Amino acid sequence: MKARTGVLIFLVFLVVLGSSRQQLPSARAIGVADVIEQTIYWGTDVNNPITAHPGDTNIVLSIVLANIGDDIARNVTATMFFHPPVDYSYVSNGVITSASSWTKLAGDMNAASTFTLTYTVSVEPNAIPGVYHYALQIAFKSARELQQITKTVLVDVPITQGELHIQSTVTDPLKMFPDSYDNTVTVTIANSGNGLAKDVQVYLELKPPFEVASSGSDQIFLGNLPAGQATPVNFHVDVMPNATFGQYEVPLSEVVGNQHIPIGQVPLYVSEKARFKVLNINPETLHPGDSGVVVTVQVENMGTALAQSVRAQLLVGNDITGTLSDFLSDIPPGQNKTAIFTLTIDTNMPIGSYSIGLRFDWTQDNNQYALNHTDLITLNMQGGGYTTYAPLAVGAVAVVFVGYFVTKKVLAKRAASKAATAAQTSKPPPK
Repeated sequence: MKARTGVLIFLVFLVVLGSSRQQLPSARAIGVADVIEQTIYWGTDVNNPITAHPGDTNIVLSIVLANIGDDIARNVTATMFFHPPVDYSYVSNGVITSASSWTKLAGDMNAASTFTLTYTVSVEPNAIPGVYHYALQIAFKSARELQQITKTVLVDVPITQGELHIQSTVTDPLKMFPDSYDNTVTVTIANSGNGLAKDVQVYLELKPPFEVASSGSDQIFLGNLPAGQATPVNFHVDVMPNATFGQYEVPLSEVVGNQHIPIGQVPLYVSEKARFKVLNINPETLHPGDSGVVVTVQVENMGTALAQSVRAQLLVGNDITGTLSDFLSDIPPGQNKTAIFTLTIDTNMPIGSYSIGLRFDWTQDNNQYALNHTDLITLNMQGGGYTTYAPLAVGAVAVVFVGYFVTKKVLAKRAASKAATAAQTSKPPPK
């Protein structure tokens, strides 16, 4: 009986003990703040970041802090430590001073909140593209613990270039020829990077046989080019007269500060066009006062392209007039034709040798392209022609005519005198 009573008392004790444990309140942990660097980007818009390039100045670097703890973080500060190629400088009393660190205040941060710090910095012009690591020291206090927490993390700062590439190239007119001017070369440039390409300026590095058509037409400012977008750029190009036909590669670069960063090669093709050679000029010597002189110029097509509807024209001054152009029709490669001009030379044209332009106008590729080229030919002006001897001839003719009439008149007087004498001799003596 006593044993049974003892067992019952022991069971009651266990029940009471178990129920008392369930009613005890659980211990609650003390809240802790934890501030970290969540993200870093260039610019001020996390949804549209920009890229930093060598030579950029006053560019904003944004760092997002996040409190991932469950308590308020008090007096949050972040100190960024700088070293090349990213520099921080400030102006004090008119003097620019470089600093190795910059502390920013974020204040109190609630749990699960974020705060963005911005640093305005510059990138050295000789910076090599890549990802650089910079120390960021974060300091704060937990609201409950009230003890200073300081930790240093490394943040990745990218310096990039080369996001731009050439998407396509087209020329207007479609074909470019030697000795052609103001050809439009349209290059479509695409931004294949992940961020905004800021203040884009591109330069077409023209070399012979290409020349810039006008000042500044080889360097274009595009402004900002968002990631994934493309834009056409128009350059204006001349082709030198001595250009040989074929494919050329012209470098296109991005201007960053004083540097030219290669983007790619712009393919330009120079097409073959007819080339004319003067074989013979007859006569080469003219005289002041000549009128209606026929001058022939024999020309040959030295190129490999058919010249269609060819017209030759003498480019002369006011001293030479007449028929100054001739239509030669088509001139196939390797064949020649003769242009005929009828010239009148002013009597006051000075003696000497004159370089005169001989312009050829023609079409190619089934009259799709109107082309021209001007050669120089030499015409000599010498005395002894019409101006020198014509007046003497006129004078001689006049002398002959005057002499003829004077002689005729003298002979007539002599005949009349003889007749009168004979009449007096034949009269009978007076009675």
